[in-house]
Amino acid sequence: MTATLSSCGSEEIIDQQEEVSSSENPTMTVLAEQVAGSDGYDKNGVTALNFPSSLDLHSISSGLKLNFQLSGITKIELESVDGYALAGTVGIQWGETAELLVGEVENANSILVFNAPDENGLTAGKDYYIFTLPCDLYGGYRLSIYWEGLVAHYFGVHQTVESGSFISPVDLKENELEFDDPDAPLVEEERPELDATTTVLLRQYQQNPTEENKQALLDQMGIRYDKVVARKKAKLRELEREALTLDVVEEMQEIVDEMVENRDIRLEQQFLRLIDPRNDDNPNDAWMVLRGASAPNAYIGYAPVTNAEYAVFKPDFTYEAGQDNYPVVNITIADAMAYCDWLTAQDNSHSYRLPTDEEWILGAGHMPKDVVMNAGRVEMGLTAVDAYSQTTGACGGIDFWGNCWEWTSSTDSNGQYIIKGGSWDSERDDCRSEKSDVVRIGTQGYVNVGFRVVRTDSI
Repeated sequence: MTATLSSCGSEEIIDQQEEVSSSENPTMTVLAEQVAGSDGYDKNGVTALNFPSSLDLHSISSGLKLNFQLSGITKIELESVDGYALAGTVGIQWGETAELLVGEVENANSILVFNAPDENGLTAGKDYYIFTLPCDLYGGYRLSIYWEGLVAHYFGVHQTVESGSFISPVDLKENELEFDDPDAPLVEEERPELDATTTVLLRQYQQNPTEENKQALLDQMGIRYDKVVARKKAKLRELEREALTLDVVEEMQEIVDEMVENRDIRLEQQFLRLIDPRNDDNPNDAWMVLRGASAPNAYIGYAPVTNAEYAVFKPDFTYEAGQDNYPVVNITIADAMAYCDWLTAQDNSHSYRLPTDEEWILGAGHMPKDVVMNAGRVEMGLTAVDAYSQTTGACGGIDFWGNCWEWTSSTDSNGQYIIKGGSWDSERDDCRSEKSDVVRIGTQGYVNVGFRVVRTDSI
């Protein structure tokens, strides 16, 4: 959605180009802190030097147009989460086809503050304009809304501020804003639920699974995904400003890079989960629907295999007293596969095996940033598989992250087996579901590597 303060024709702009052609090129400055005036904008928010006297500066001004029904908003903060300049001083000139050309930005600032004129805040239902430099906000922007001492964050994506126009947030719904303490951390507290638009498009595809309906659903999922990435980028920018150690910044940068690089893969995984129509045929057993898996009617274990479960298969297996419900570790790939074969031999309807790397990710889903788990040495070793049962994966299973790594049947180019989920002594970043570069030698057992089982229909 775009709007303009005023406009002029391209012929007029070309005339003004000729007017300044023999003099110094004009410059435009956008303030990083603006105050709303009676007309809804800061009259000093954008200024120019050597600008043609007959041309209205507002005809090339750009930024964000807002209109809130909520009264009493005291401040708006706008940030380019990619770190692009929203404010500063820039040289301007006009191209051959009358398009505005901008040069390098001096005193660049990627954060803008727009203040209410007084303590009563912004007027409900009134248009307000925040001036910015022309800026590519396709990768995301953060809009922080301050009201009654609290703040709510909105993240917009897939928009560009072009010269002479003002964008507005496409899908900002005031009744969905969640206000919190300004000092609260900028992280997701849980896996976000489907919004109303995605739910409608999902139902539409399920009823009529055409390519057009699939693409519409994927496009909406892409917007939702990119908003999550924008939030991560905003956290990265915050850490760059405030973190005391570089490793924290590097960890978040790695997360952002991975999410951007694997965007299409993640969206496809999410799509497959969403359209999987299966219901759990026995909610009381230890098997969870592995939504999106290509294997026939695949389920995944609710938890890693425990000492007690493994001891039934191998009666001479011993472990410390009181650790029945701890994950079994020190198990080689061959040991784990033998356990799966034993399960298969007892079941005429199903086959059992280790999950692939992709299946494990489908079961776990994306790891929330603030997930509670046994990692980073919060415990002094392994715990029972249900010690952190409040934290569940996408399938509803537990203990996907931390406690012990889990074998998969997938290998790297050197034939070593990919392990997933991290362990009690891993850094939190290493526990992320999408991290697939940690491997172990399959013929060796490890004190912090266990396994989980996948069950499929026998063919």
